[in-house]
Amino acid sequence: MKSLTPSRRSLCLWFPEWPMQRRLASEPRSERSLWLLTERTSRGEFVRHANDQAMRRGIRVEMPVCEARSLVRPRDRLIIEGAQAEEDRKALVQLALRCERYSFCIGIEEAERPECLLMDVTGIAHFFGGEETLAADLQAELARRRFQGRIAIAETPGLAWAAAHLLTESGRPVVLPAQFSREISDLRLIESLPVAGLRLEEKTIVQLGRVGLKTIGQLMSVDRASLLRRFGSEVLSRLDQLTGRQPEFLTPCRPLPQYRVERKFEEGITHPEAIRQLGMELLRELLEKLHPRRCGTRQLHGEAHWEGGTSSVFDLRLCEATGDFRHLSDLLRYRLERLPLTYPLIRFSVEALQVGPLHASQQEFFEGELRDQDRQVAMLLNRLGNRLGDEAVVIPELVADPIPERAVRFRPVSEASPRVVTDFARRFDAFDRPPVLFSEPRPLEALSLSPEGLPAVLFQERQRFEVAAGWGPERIESGWWQAEFVCRDYYRVETSQGKRWWVFRRLRDGRWFWQGEW
Repeated sequence: MKSLTPSRRSLCLWFPEWPMQRRLASEPRSERSLWLLTERTSRGEFVRHANDQAMRRGIRVEMPVCEARSLVRPRDRLIIEGAQAEEDRKALVQLALRCERYSFCIGIEEAERPECLLMDVTGIAHFFGGEETLAADLQAELARRRFQGRIAIAETPGLAWAAAHLLTESGRPVVLPAQFSREISDLRLIESLPVAGLRLEEKTIVQLGRVGLKTIGQLMSVDRASLLRRFGSEVLSRLDQLTGRQPEFLTPCRPLPQYRVERKFEEGITHPEAIRQLGMELLRELLEKLHPRRCGTRQLHGEAHWEGGTSSVFDLRLCEATGDFRHLSDLLRYRLERLPLTYPLIRFSVEALQVGPLHASQQEFFEGELRDQDRQVAMLLNRLGNRLGDEAVVIPELVADPIPERAVRFRPVSEASPRVVTDFARRFDAFDRPPVLFSEPRPLEALSLSPEGLPAVLFQERQRFEVAAGWGPERIESGWWQAEFVCRDYYRVETSQGKRWWVFRRLRDGRWFWQGEW
């Protein structure tokens, strides 16, 4: 059965050389002038941007201004201004607000000097007669405002960004069809694109090029654990955002509404019960603001100001967005009990951060009860996390790393972490890895019939274990570029006492270790 939920659609609008476009659009009469935007560094003043007329004279970016002046002819009109990154950013935000008829959510790219607008156009295209018509209408609107934008529409913001930079031409939008990113591994067109389409830092692109990784297809063929170890999480994150494995949310340029309630007092409050009652009233008032939008919060931020100029700040972090007054009041009451009551309270505020939609609960047709087991578990974790601390309540998470002690990490339950492990765990059968795996290998003493063969006897804490049967070896090693090089031969052994162990010999010194057991 085909899903009725429409796939997400994103639009990227790229303005090449945006700082120069902004000035030329505001002063079209200056197109025939030589217009330079400069930037001063410790080495001097250099050209940051130049218009087409200046480029025809031979002026190039990163050229010293004194050299650029030598290329100016006597009849040329030269305009030199300093680059204003903050003003360029504000102008891009203002342009985004003017494009709201094409999207309900418009943000700018995360870059030091942004040049792109990212739009969520899911469910918008039918108002214009299709995505091609929407892109053409937007292109015509930009032309009327004297802007040169390149437009691409795809399923993910990352894929739309790559298409806008690498597949479009001036005045010719590109619309990638639905289900495109889910079949991305089978499309030679995307695999042949350079890694610059992943929105990586310049130094990361240079490092990838040094090891021969110049296209997205080459990057996909490399083991993810090796990429993570050598280049960090940025490469995998951008790759997953491009293919849709990792969701990417846009931050709207229009400021989101703030959900905050506050009380001030001319005479301070000192009674603990009155302070707790005040907290409950503010919490109820805050949830009443969220209820009409069917939203909840994943974090409550509270501030208490006392006479004498002192203040206390606390945060309640939750596993998922909730608007349950009873649950939040229990957590808030515990935090209020821990507030120092040395001075009278003169101002108290509560603010909802990380606001998000509430998950709808479906009622069972026959049983007539709600299945809220996940909600009950989340409430328990919220209580434990706020009483013991975020770092004390953690959950295990698989990591795509062949080294056993590195294959699992722990993260706080309050953190919203995307799934980073893909098919790494599917490479092994259930019996290939022991269910009991030690966080650190335990040293063993071993006697072998041959220097590089299966051990015959194992000694652990002065106890002797005869090896009745064994299987192996299985070679596991890490890359040479990692901080700690690992090269081991693993064996599954069964002792005469019936124990089944997973042991390995470290090849660099021949020592034996115990890694886990069945």
